[in-house]
Amino acid sequence: MSDKLTSKQLSKKITDEYMEDAFHAHENGKLVGYTTAISPVELFVAHDIVPIYPENHAVANLTAKKGVELCSVVESMGYTNHLCAYARSDFGYRKTGVTVTRGIPDPDIFLACNAQCFTLTKWFQVLARKGNLPVFVFDTPEHIMDKKAREEIVKYCVLQLKELISFLEEKTKRKFDYDRLKEVMKYSAASSILYRKFLDMAQYKPSPISIFDALIGMAIAVYRRGTQECVDYYQTLCDEIQAKVDQGIGVLPRDQEKYRLYWENLPVWFKFSDHAKLLGSYGGVILTSLYVHAWSFEFDLDKDPLVTLAENYVNRFSNSTIEDRADMATDLFKKYSMNGMIMFMNRSCKAVSFAVPTLKDILTKRTGIPALVFESDMGDQRFYAESQVRTRIEAYFETLDRLGLAQKTAAA
Repeated sequence: MSDKLTSKQLSKKITDEYMEDAFHAHENGKLVGYTTAISPVELFVAHDIVPIYPENHAVANLTAKKGVELCSVVESMGYTNHLCAYARSDFGYRKTGVTVTRGIPDPDIFLACNAQCFTLTKWFQVLARKGNLPVFVFDTPEHIMDKKAREEIVKYCVLQLKELISFLEEKTKRKFDYDRLKEVMKYSAASSILYRKFLDMAQYKPSPISIFDALIGMAIAVYRRGTQECVDYYQTLCDEIQAKVDQGIGVLPRDQEKYRLYWENLPVWFKFSDHAKLLGSYGGVILTSLYVHAWSFEFDLDKDPLVTLAENYVNRFSNSTIEDRADMATDLFKKYSMNGMIMFMNRSCKAVSFAVPTLKDILTKRTGIPALVFESDMGDQRFYAESQVRTRIEAYFETLDRLGLAQKTAAA
């Protein structure tokens, strides 16, 4: 029997070693850099700065239903409950020390990329002021398809990446190694190809993965890209899922998979497993979202590393026009043969949610598939109406059944 680790074991090993490295960074002559989940972290990796993601830590606490406790503390400090639950739970953790993990080490520097979210920039600035620490904001203008404008945006972002490198050199008193960056880029490119391969396995019928598998699987892409272990993890994961495909194993058995669903927005973290079970009881499997594809990069190693970094980090769904987001989602509908959609209006994430009503209209018009829209919060349980959501989900599947949209499993 092989001693090779499973993807789950490998993920735990990588995460444990990563956190050990972070907590002992100063002993090893490294700095800790707080950064956003979508940011050119390859520059940190190449310069031996340990990247830490407060969002990831917030997700762990919110999934464990610590949201109300942490957010209430912060609201008593004067912050509004309209602020992102990630930020509120992070501020609450710093005030109380409450966490379901060992916590995260304090930062030395901050890198905020606004392609993902405008709140994160202010969140990091609040933390930086408290510690009198430096913040670098990587500004990414909205990605548009006009060729000339796109070229100018990329040039602007390349200039900022050069400024970021100078910023890192100044803070570490070390010269940046461009050869090391090229090596890091090879790992990022390889792991991105494998991550996308993993996500695309949702094309199979029955699908061997759901969005819940994708959300668990994307963690390593977020915080360990640019490393060999990230490549190894996704190769192992792809091999495991391919074995399921070969055996015809799906999230639901072939004869029970009726609805292949699209999800718009981040997940409701504290209802993670509940939603999977509830939808499964109606024969529904959520396959994908633009959110999980946000880390599906396409780095071109024949280009200057800074150019392909700029092209990728400006070109995320959360930084695109509504029309482009609709095109991306439409492509996923076709690729994954989806026949239903759930649109989450997430009060925590205004940047992603403002487009949901328009996206719903565009996608329904293009596909002929009705959408279920519901409002809640990704991390704060006070804004989740259990009975209302269950009733609406039941009514939605009744509508899909009435319209005859269930896939014909026998012919699949």
